[in-house]
Amino acid sequence: MGAVRSGLGCLSWVGAILIVIALVLKAVWFDVAEVAHNGMAPTMIRGERVLINKRGEPGLGSIAVCRHPTEEGWVVGRVAAVEGMTIESSGSKLEVGGAPVRFDPQGSTTFHNLDTDRTRPLVWGTEHLGPSEHLMFMEDGGRHHVKKTEVPEGKLYLLGDFRAYMGQDSRAYGVVDASTCHGTIVFRLAPAAGLDPVLSHGYFQPIR
Repeated sequence: MGAVRSGLGCLSWVGAILIVIALVLKAVWFDVAEVAHNGMAPTMIRGERVLINKRGEPGLGSIAVCRHPTEEGWVVGRVAAVEGMTIESSGSKLEVGGAPVRFDPQGSTTFHNLDTDRTRPLVWGTEHLGPSEHLMFMEDGGRHHVKKTEVPEGKLYLLGDFRAYMGQDSRAYGVVDASTCHGTIVFRLAPAAGLDPVLSHGYFQPIR
């Protein structure tokens, strides 16, 4: 019995240490959030649990969590342009810093947006923005609807990956203050249902 008690005592100490480590990581480096809308589909969809790197610097192509520029609360979007850059769209083409952003269509799907209770046909593919590529939704032959904007010093222009869904990024609320950003979203802890199987998410996946 003494050996059993000793073993249980060690396990309780290990558990306590792990809890302390988890609390320190959450306080200093990471935070957990639930995705509140579908503006970032198909990369993230409503109801998913994600990990925020609180020390992540919002750079071109990263997914930033920042204060809403005119209202209470937070916004999330992909950094499409940083200070000194000009962003605009013409038809189905997006330009950042005077250069076209490449989009490679990969297939077609339908997606039911719980935010609007509407199902629509979409083209999905890969957008090359910043140092890495990411998935994106577009309407077939659709537009980005980005008004020409020169991003001021200290500001960021955010775009959702569901480019056909207006209202959840800088096209609606304007540029955000980079100093208010809480960090960058880097990891998916738990998925939500709603995507075509070829696009569906799993548990514990990096997000880019």
